Amino acid sequence: MSIRRRSAYHRRARDERLRLTENGTFQISVFSDLHFAEDDEADNKTIGVMNSVLSSEEVQLVVLNGDLISGEATTQGSNSSLYVDRIVAPLVDRNLLWASTYGNHDSEINLDPEEIFHEETKYENSLTQRRVSGSTAGITNYYLPIFPHEASNDNAPVFILWFFDSQGGHYALAENEDRKSVARQNWVDDKVIEWFVEANANLTSTYGQTIPSLAFVHIPVHPMRAFQESGINPSREPGINGERVQEQGYDTETGYISQDFPFISALLNTTGLAATFSGHDHDNDWCFKWDSKLPGLNVTGNGMNMCYGRHTGYGGYGEWARGGRQILLDQQSLGDDVRTWIRMEDGSISGAVHLNATYGQDQYGLAQRSTSVQNGGISLSPPYLGVIYLWICVFSGLISGFHLG
Repeated sequence: MSIRRRSAYHRRARDERLRLTENGTFQISVFSDLHFAEDDEADNKTIGVMNSVLSSEEVQLVVLNGDLISGEATTQGSNSSLYVDRIVAPLVDRNLLWASTYGNHDSEINLDPEEIFHEETKYENSLTQRRVSGSTAGITNYYLPIFPHEASNDNAPVFILWFFDSQGGHYALAENEDRKSVARQNWVDDKVIEWFVEANANLTSTYGQTIPSLAFVHIPVHPMRAFQESGINPSREPGINGERVQEQGYDTETGYISQDFPFISALLNTTGLAATFSGHDHDNDWCFKWDSKLPGLNVTGNGMNMCYGRHTGYGGYGEWARGGRQILLDQQSLGDDVRTWIRMEDGSISGAVHLNATYGQDQYGLAQRSTSVQNGGISLSPPYLGVIYLWICVFSGLISGFHLG
């Protein structure tokens, strides 16, 4: 394997701008909840998932959407750089660009996200950035513009990709008076929201137009929980609905007290934001269109779509087959029709939908989901999956289980 690195924080000499392909498209492969460091066998199987997905798709960018490493599985003195090197190896081998958000498991007493970031940015193909400073801001708050295929320096971007750090977990190398790890807030910080609003306004002013956009953040926002409580239709919102949405700010002891509402408001007020993509809840991979009033929310959706990715890693809980969400942008539709699907480890496609004006009304039929675990495990044939999936859908509203996502 040839590893191409650069000195930390130095920009690449070659053109760093993301561009559409010659046919005017741009495809993103999203890997969520990799959870490296739990054991070598799981890590090797996760690398296998990434290689399988990337061999089946032609992507221009990979997004690592949080929980790259299981920080609680690391020990004092662990070298996080070794895990980062393993995580990005399939991307380096293919000379693919990537961008990351960090999740709650990427910050624990023995795992410092600063070290993860430092190691990531040594690679010339890493586009992960930090645009907001401050002790409560997290790290991975930034945006990436996508330009036309043949673009001069004066061209406006055709899409903007926003990345946010939803934090959570515990402060690295910090203990309180009782010598217990100190919890971090698990929502996007107000300082980040101020930056987001200002940066978006500056982009609109600079280019004199609204630029369609997508957003990536590890922990989902509360509207996904509110929609789950209102009832997910398995044919209109195909996908796994296997556990309670654990939204930003949620705590198993104190519940949810609207800590993410400023972020929700900022998302709603971002004209042209077509969809958000999250991970965190390993047993969910559905999307929904927020175009109505939802229970417990005093704001009404504007038609923005909100999606889960797919649990990619063999680390972490969950028995569903692994995979990665794919997103296809097209210059012709300019965000009005975003195609997305799950590419499974076995090469099959599941849950393919169009995030367009009629998403949430269109009938897609049940998405088949395998609980087959590669290299030995449960294997259920398709005829039984529909029955099991219907059972899950019927009882999904009762799900409120605890998890460590």
